[in-house]
Amino acid sequence: MSENLVPVPTELAAALSAETALLPPEPQEPTVNTPETLGVTPRYVLQHNAISRSIQNLSPTAKKLTAMAMALIPSDLSNLTAAFTFPEFCKALGMPIGGEQYKIFKEAVNECMQCVITIETEPNAKGKKKWKKFTWFIAAQYNEETSKATMTFSPILAEVLLDLKRAYAKIDLQDMGKLQSKYALRYLELAKSYSYLQGHDGNQDNMWYFVYAVEELRLMLSVPDGSYHEKRDLRKYVVEKPLKELNQAGIGLEVTTESIKQGRNLSGIKFNCKKVAKKVSVKGKGRKKTSADQLELVDPNPKTADQREEKENQHLKELYPDEFAGLYASELERTPHFLKGGGLSKIAAESEALIKLREKHGIVK
Repeated sequence: MSENLVPVPTELAAALSAETALLPPEPQEPTVNTPETLGVTPRYVLQHNAISRSIQNLSPTAKKLTAMAMALIPSDLSNLTAAFTFPEFCKALGMPIGGEQYKIFKEAVNECMQCVITIETEPNAKGKKKWKKFTWFIAAQYNEETSKATMTFSPILAEVLLDLKRAYAKIDLQDMGKLQSKYALRYLELAKSYSYLQGHDGNQDNMWYFVYAVEELRLMLSVPDGSYHEKRDLRKYVVEKPLKELNQAGIGLEVTTESIKQGRNLSGIKFNCKKVAKKVSVKGKGRKKTSADQLELVDPNPKTADQREEKENQHLKELYPDEFAGLYASELERTPHFLKGGGLSKIAAESEALIKLREKHGIVK
């Protein structure tokens, strides 16, 4: 058969080759951001303040899912797709892996496709607020075989966020993992979004506040119409109860409130925020206990979080959290008196604890 084939003329072959070269390249699969490509389980999300102060109505697990996805995408929003497995999600948020939690996780992935977020955009010429609705994601799916959720944020939402003032707050994912109610999670977001005010505008160091009118608060928290019609019920169940959960979670934040009244009517609430020491779990005689001194670990610098040494140190702390906490506490006690209580003492204690942890497990730096 091959002897009967007619050879293609050289000129025609050259023309076909040139035409092929002009064709657009085959579309490449977009890069998916995962804990594996990041190189370490994410610890925190740098969340835009516009999202923290938005109107949204996500369930607690769906809220945590969006935070996990945001923690995986780059800060310049150049890639909007994130993927992670159920165990990776639980590890990042410090949550137990259980059957019921797994079911809620799958349902929350579907929920994320249904929910909208309303963001305050740039005010108009008269200074009035302008709000715009967006979908969170353009795609979200769960793969039963791989136990992986893949979520792609809306590019229109990303475009609006890039146009707004670049104001972010760092929120620890494990802090979110310790909170169970959606209102407690929203107060964590709100408080963090105003934390830049600490030490400024008359605030003492490590203290700040924010104020919302009652109706504005109902709107932002998406309190259902007809629920908690009495303001005393609203304050009890939408404000005080979730703030009690927040304050008892040991996440380094304490929020108290003051009523703002017009006559005898409650018109607004002032939220007084204070940065306090985190509760760190350390091991003691076969069981875990809370450190009496409520030691606070040093947070990684977001500007250097992508560097190899920072990733290695973070991975080491995740592999041996109890041992690290114990070594850190011990090194902090050994800090010279003139350094105690300062940031240098924490940095030095963390460095020494990591060195000893590496030596103990035979890890060469």
